[in-house]
Amino acid sequence: MPSTRLSQDYRLMVEAIQSGDLTAARHAYGRMMERLSSVGVGADGALTKIGASLRRGDLAAANRTLDALESRALLVLRGLRELADLQSPGSAPRRPN
Repeated sequence: MPSTRLSQDYRLMVEAIQSGDLTAARHAYGRMMERLSSVGVGADGALTKIGASLRRGDLAAANRTLDALESRALLVLRGLRELADLQSPGSAPRRPN
């Protein structure tokens, strides 16, 4: 299944960046981008920044981009959870954090 392989490549890239393995990070990034392009999908801004950082050998910059991406993802998930709570019948309104 292509999406499973793409997820695995992404996870391998993240783990390699976080562990400081530039060669593995570049390899996983390349496989991931090949899979995306094979289905006609290009890189978004974060993936483009990660790729540029990896080409420069700058794992710290790639890690900062991953951290920012994770923060944005958490905000989106929090918003979705709050929306689901508001739409849930019989649920009490949640107070904002």
